[in-house]
Amino acid sequence: MNSPLSLSKYTNLWDRYSQVVIAYLFLVVILIVATFLSDVFLSINNLTNVLIASMPLIIASFAQTLCLITTGIPDLSVGAIVSLSNVIAATVMTTGPFGYIPGVLLALLAGGVFGLLNGIIITKGRIQPIIVTLATSAIIGGVALAILPNPGGLVHPGFCQKLTGYYYGIPVPLIVLVFLTFIMWILMRKTMFGRSILAIGGNENSAYSSGIQVDKIKILTFVLSGVLSAMAGIFLSARMYSGDPTVGEPVTLNTIAATVLGGTTLSGGKGTIIGTIAGAIIIKIINNILNLYGITSFYQYIFQGLILISVLTFSFLREKE
Repeated sequence: MNSPLSLSKYTNLWDRYSQVVIAYLFLVVILIVATFLSDVFLSINNLTNVLIASMPLIIASFAQTLCLITTGIPDLSVGAIVSLSNVIAATVMTTGPFGYIPGVLLALLAGGVFGLLNGIIITKGRIQPIIVTLATSAIIGGVALAILPNPGGLVHPGFCQKLTGYYYGIPVPLIVLVFLTFIMWILMRKTMFGRSILAIGGNENSAYSSGIQVDKIKILTFVLSGVLSAMAGIFLSARMYSGDPTVGEPVTLNTIAATVLGGTTLSGGKGTIIGTIAGAIIIKIINNILNLYGITSFYQYIFQGLILISVLTFSFLREKE
């Protein structure tokens, strides 16, 4: 017979990971539905395309997860940083053997700098993150348009092929996803930084009283969010082979939906990277089904908005329980 202590342990595990389990069960349902709706959905080419298409959203959603866990408020500049890193890649990269390196480094640097700006203004100015990131989103979007007013440019073809191709028969995006997920899991669960952002999101005053440098952790969180968002833009660039200064506009809302769908709460202090992956893939599979049925992007935006409203409503009701 299980002791009360062991039962309590299992109860705590369920409370912690129940939303992740629900997210993956929903993902299985979506996969089954997609299989019945389209004969080509389970084809290797289509599944590979879904994986490649999902990578930018997954990585950007990692950034959103960090911010939501720490503050309970989304980072509205994620999509703008995706756009900026995309146009930097499309304008700075050259076609030489290692001509992609300056573009990649500059894009990551730009993401980190704007993330640092967000963090400093939020912590030192004592301004709500949603206001700050909304303002910087407009600034970053303007910078992206100044660099590349119209879609165009060229992303290093060899770089695109490497990032979206195969390595010993395994899709490179899958390798990157596994590696990045492992790094993020270590960061969140095995480091002081990860434990600190969970503590701050749970109760900022208690975290401060326990000796955690709240402002420093918040700044680092937004810097990391900016770098991850830039990384997402780089992956998107490899898929597009070109630049578009507005390509990141729908990304912000999709990252919020994916993160919350994956179990991250809007009150802060609770969320997992593993759950976020499920949320992002669910959204991309739904988009893939709509594309296979030839539904125009206008209706897809409407559908994405409905998904976001549903997810946020469910999250709100869940937190009230």
